[in-house]
Parts: sequence; structure tokens; C-alpha cells
Amino acid sequence: MLEGYKPPESLTAMPTLTGILNGIALFESFTPEERAAVEKRGRVFKAPPGTILMHEGEEAKSLYVLIDGTVRVFRGDPDGTQVEVGFRRAGECFGEMALVDGGTRSASVVAATPVIVFELERDLFLALISPSPDLLAKLLRHLSRMIREVSERVVQEDLERRTRIAESELARHRAITRAVTGLAHELNTPLGICVTAASHIQDMASMGAEDLREPAAMLESNLTRAVDLVEAFTAIAASQHAEPLEAMELRETVENAAALFAILHPTTPLTVRVAPGAPCPWIGHIVHLERVLHQLFANAGAHAYPGTTGAVEVAVEEATLDGKPAWCLTVRDQGAGIQPDHLPTLTDAFFTTARGRGHKGLGLAVVFNTVTGPLAGRLSIDSTPGEGTTVTVIMPQEL
Repeated sequence: MLEGYKPPESLTAMPTLTGILNGIALFESFTPEERAAVEKRGRVFKAPPGTILMHEGEEAKSLYVLIDGTVRVFRGDPDGTQVEVGFRRAGECFGEMALVDGGTRSASVVAATPVIVFELERDLFLALISPSPDLLAKLLRHLSRMIREVSERVVQEDLERRTRIAESELARHRAITRAVTGLAHELNTPLGICVTAASHIQDMASMGAEDLREPAAMLESNLTRAVDLVEAFTAIAASQHAEPLEAMELRETVENAAALFAILHPTTPLTVRVAPGAPCPWIGHIVHLERVLHQLFANAGAHAYPGTTGAVEVAVEEATLDGKPAWCLTVRDQGAGIQPDHLPTLTDAFFTTARGRGHKGLGLAVVFNTVTGPLAGRLSIDSTPGEGTTVTVIMPQEL
């Protein structure tokens, strides 16, 4: 039990006051006679600051009306930390749900100032209203309105929270993109010089300098890896650049991207099937869309079906995005799937579970930056280990 908690019966009682429920929202639809009848069923007490009036988790037996003063409402999180819920002031109620369900308290209430409180026990109140369907209807109307208002507020707060998280995530990715772009720019020139020098050393080794052959090969191999990395950095930077808008048929564009991927990666045993359907007119950036598809196909070949053959199915369907017409493009495989704890960090730059196989962890970062940037869309990834992965891209039909 919380320190300072006192059961209501141990607090200082006061004489019952008349008219104390006038102006209280819960009883505003009651007649003066009905309110007076309720007042006679309750009791009034006062409590000093710091007194715990209601304890989270205890059985709910009473409704409280705050006649004077201020109370603080809080809950405990799983770690035992107090989480502020809000304040109640003179004229407001707390614990009113006890009148309906008689369940346990969902929060604790402590007096923030000296308070005067009217307490109405549930059993006494039910005995009063049970013979009167009219009183019961009035009470239920108010509680229903209150629950609806709370539900709407919770939904709105959840939407605002999700918006803040999305904006924070976008800002983080943009910051990484700027850093990567600057790094790629700075590395380009020295890497070019090193590649030229390595080529010269290779030529010297081929002309008889045998002791240079092995170190020259190692130098060239590592420089190739560095160049590939810078090219990946450049791809991330390119995902933020605007390209000319083009009018095209989206499904046909996806089919062409799949055919091009097969030509460019003849050793990747991946079959891409595009589901047939009605024409999908789209005005957008074809270069950025092709980059997204290329990375998704490559990612499926490398991670969904490592070392074996596999297939990817692509579908295009109508959707809406922020109330406007959009296309929903899904890329689905039936491969290895992704562990649940990896899903939140899949689009982070440099995150990969296959670094030992030479992967840099930048492919999905490119996809995320491109989809949420120049394509003005949304990206989601769902996966079940052993059952495959579905990547969903929703983007406006016209940018």
C-alpha cells in the first residue's frame, strides 16, 4: 500500500452540506430533489495535503466529488515509477466508474492541497436509483458521454504520438543521409587516387615484381570493397534528389524493373512474378521507383533465399494515402523470414545480419529514404520467421 494512504473512514468527518452536488456534471441532469436524495446517502470529510484518497488496484466501492481543493491523479508503471495522469479540482469527480462496475481502481489519487470531499458509496447509490429507471438512465447517459470523450481523446493522443514518432524517425534518417552524403563526397577523391595507385602496382607486379603481387591483390580487393561502400553511400544520397516527373503505367514499370534485375544479376537464382491486373496510371519518379525495386529484389535474393532458388511476387492495388488516391505495391517472398527483434531496425543504415557474407546493411536504408522522400510514400515490413516477408509501399498516384 502507498505511503500516506488512509482509508476514507479514518479521515476527519464533516457535517453533511446541502447543495454540494449543484453544478457537478455527473448530476447535472438530476432534479434538485434527486440531488438532495443523493446527498443524504453520502458523507463529507476533509483531508490534509499528501493524503492518498484512492489507491490503484484496490476494490472500487465509492464515488468522490471534490468540493474544495485539488488532487493529483497518477498511475504506477511496470518499473514502479509514478506516471502523472492529471489533476482534479473543485467541482470534479473521481472514481465515478465505481458506480457502474465496482471493479478495481485504475489510478491513485493524492490530495495536492487541503481538500473537502463528498463520498458516495456504490451500494447506497444503487439502492437509491434501482427503483428509478429514470435516474439510472440519466447516470448511464452521462457515463457513456464521458467514456466516449475519453476514448476520443485517447485516440487523438495516440495519433499525435505516432505522428511524433514518424517525424522523429524521418529526421533521424535525414541526419544519417546528410552525414553519409558528406562522407561519400570526402572519400571519392582519395579513393580514386588509391585505386589508380593500386592499378599501377598491379602492372609492376605483372612485369616481374613478384613480391608485389600478393599485397597488390589485397590492396585492390579492399579498395574495391571501399568503392562499393561509397557507391552505396551515393545511392542513399541520390534517394533524396528530385528527378523529373513522368507519366507511366505502374504495373508495366514494375515488370520492366524485374526484367532488368534479371539481366543485371544473372547469377541470382530469383524469379520475380508480377500479378496481372487493370492498368495503374502513375505520375512519379521512375528512377527512384526502379531503385527501390532493385534493392528489394536484391534483398530477397540475399536474405530470403540465401544460397538457393526462390521467387518474389509483386502486386499493385488501389489504396489511399492521407485521404488521396494511391497505389499499394507489395513485394512478397516465401523465404527465411525475419526475427521479430530485428524488424524495428531493418531500415537503419548499416544494420545487417549478413555482414560476414559481405553485406553492408544499406539496401533497406536506401529503400526507406527513397519511399518516404521523393516518392512521398509510406513503407512497412511484416515478416514471420520461416514463412517469408512482405514489404508494402504505399505512394500517391500522382506526385
